[in-house]
Amino acid sequence: MGKLIKYEWKKQRTSRMVMLVGLAVCLLAFIWGLIFESDSVAACSLGLMLCGSFLLLLYTGVESILVLNRDLKTKQSYMLWMVPKSIWEIFGAKFLAAILQMLFVFALFFGAGCISLISALYASGGIRQIAEACTRIFEFLVTGTTDYNKGAIFLNLIWFAFSFFVAWTEVIMIGFLAVVLSRTLLIRSRFAGFFAVILFFVINWIAERGSYLVTQIPGLEVSPIGMNVWEIFYYLIFCVVVFAVTCVLADRKLSV
Repeated sequence: MGKLIKYEWKKQRTSRMVMLVGLAVCLLAFIWGLIFESDSVAACSLGLMLCGSFLLLLYTGVESILVLNRDLKTKQSYMLWMVPKSIWEIFGAKFLAAILQMLFVFALFFGAGCISLISALYASGGIRQIAEACTRIFEFLVTGTTDYNKGAIFLNLIWFAFSFFVAWTEVIMIGFLAVVLSRTLLIRSRFAGFFAVILFFVINWIAERGSYLVTQIPGLEVSPIGMNVWEIFYYLIFCVVVFAVTCVLADRKLSV
């Protein structure tokens, strides 16, 4: 499994390098704007980093689906399915590599955000303001609640992040199933990619209809941020079922 994950991780090395270079340019531009008091440069670079963090998190998931499509399409990558590993291990490695890619992007932009915050605090108030901000953050994390119920806000943010991760996982699983279905039903057709896109939206619509029915259960509380517990439970089961169907279908059509 470890070698498979490493193999899948290398496939997205180019995109990671592009992300690093682009983020470094934006971060240096932000610091330059602070040093030379150029508000427009600082604001533009900060806006690019904020927008990029959200878009690239989505792109990492789409890229993993595109990699799978390439593996099924090209003869060179098709050799992957002939290694002495089970289909479950191969798809598990692909999914874990996609998670690692997402965590890499998150850590990358989180680190850039921390550097930007420290730079902005230092430029406006020096070391003392940075120390005071760190102290307030530490007290907030330890005490949990304040007069403004910041502890609840913090828990809501964690729940929202977990809800986003579950939704992202669902997108990956549906994408894998759509690609496998299209490449097994239309093996050599030039329309297989287009068919995969249609299948993706159809399966996603089915998943959303199921989620809507779950929210209509009488007495079910709706979460103010992210998903409620029953929605999370529904999507987790849905992801497991989709992953199992994908592996069974691929095992019958792709393994030798």
